Amino acid sequence: KQKVYNSKSGIDQLLVTPISQAQAKQRAGRAGRTGPGKCFRLYTERAFREEMLSTNVPEIQRTNLASTILALKAMGINDLLNFDFMDPPPEQTLITALEQLYTLGALDDEGLLTRHGRRMAEFPLEPQLSKMLIQSVHLGCSDEILTVVSLLSVQNIFYRPKEKQAIADQKKSKFHQPEGDHITLLTVYNAWKNSKFSNPWC
Repeated sequence: KQKVYNSKSGIDQLLVTPISQAQAKQRAGRAGRTGPGKCFRLYTERAFREEMLSTNVPEIQRTNLASTILALKAMGINDLLNFDFMDPPPEQTLITALEQLYTLGALDDEGLLTRHGRRMAEFPLEPQLSKMLIQSVHLGCSDEILTVVSLLSVQNIFYRPKEKQAIADQKKSKFHQPEGDHITLLTVYNAWKNSKFSNPWC
């Protein structure tokens, strides 16, 4: 599975993709590294030669670049369309990220970093989360937004073991909030806080 950003829809997708030839060779090299071992490849030699890419697609060519562009702009690098990337990203992905940053108020009409954008760049977060955090100060809800941003920055908090999926789903449904996933996460955190951060409660 590989995370891939679709610049047209603006959504990250987790796609099942074949590994590259380089990855296959690396994995084969692990067999027998610390003791006797063998590598069994469950695909044909033809699939290896004709269907697998020789190397991985560089991450910069398959992810949302908004955070990267915000960091580059904060360093004073403004001409991104002519910037000498080691692995140039698709132009459409660059343009989509620039539009996203403009919409968030991080860039002005000329594509330069705004004062707001400079503040956003100080946070090690996705630009949307940085904007949300900054705005929360003005809206008087920083505690709640810090909690939501923290919970969005970790893996899924809902544990769902295979043998107890129905029970796990039932318990999770007690926290469901019609306002959305963010408020649901906040509700879970507040319930945990009310239990005095009890491990058995978790």
